[in-house]
Amino acid sequence: MHQKTSIRSVQVIVTNNRISLPEDPGVYAFWWIGDRKTLLNSNRQLVLKGPGDQQVEVEYRDWWPTDLVYPCLYVGKSTNIRKRFSQHLKRGSSGRLHAAHPENHKAEPNTTSCQLRWGVEHIFPNENDPLALIATSVGFSYRTDFTENAIAERFFEEDRLVGTWRPWFNIDSER
Repeated sequence: MHQKTSIRSVQVIVTNNRISLPEDPGVYAFWWIGDRKTLLNSNRQLVLKGPGDQQVEVEYRDWWPTDLVYPCLYVGKSTNIRKRFSQHLKRGSSGRLHAAHPENHKAEPNTTSCQLRWGVEHIFPNENDPLALIATSVGFSYRTDFTENAIAERFFEEDRLVGTWRPWFNIDSER
């Protein structure tokens, strides 16, 4: 999933308003395939709500393993890869879905399923067309070859990849 040949740009996956992905269960990842310098010059500060509603500051860092071709933004699992991909993007909603907070507090997500869209809007607070940025600068890969004990294996694979690839938008505070 982390090889260049496995990662397709969002723009290639969404053609003629159709998503060319399977409806199978699997594990997936979103990648930053745009200019790495642009990503690292983005707003990498985030304030989360921690235990007892205390503010917890997080800084997204260049902490990805060197064997990754691209920085990983988000890892997830789903019972339907195509549907889950669509939920992350919310393509039917133009413009911004999440207002940028002047002190980098995490915006209330539009839905519980649009982590990628939320993350891109957070790190690029002045981007008026986040879907266009996602189309050209974000890639996607997945695997659906979980045959035996599939639910458990997808669960463990997602956790392993989050721990190994260190995707920015998977970070949440402890409660």
